[in-house]
Amino acid sequence: MDFSNYLNEALAWARMGFDTVNSIQGLVIALIAAVLMSRYNRILVYSLGATVVHELVNVGRNFYAGAANPLPDYLDLDVLKLVAIRFVGYLIAISLVYLVRRLFFRG
Repeated sequence: MDFSNYLNEALAWARMGFDTVNSIQGLVIALIAAVLMSRYNRILVYSLGATVVHELVNVGRNFYAGAANPLPDYLDLDVLKLVAIRFVGYLIAISLVYLVRRLFFRG
């Protein structure tokens, strides 16, 4: 594979990641994470935390909906790929919200 194939794959993951986070639940989690984040060098930690919170909220929603098995199968590669894509989406969403916060709300 050449560089353009890797770049296209990375852009596809970024697009899919932002699509999975671009909901009310994801944007609220990203907003809270960006407000709590004091320095940008902590973006990986906050993105990982936001991904874990997103998964916990999904499990809670499934539990309260009365699902027989509210936990997803985290040993399935498709589920792990979705979690990884969601992590990339939170990297993008938290970065954007943090950038806007730093530009407009200095303090």
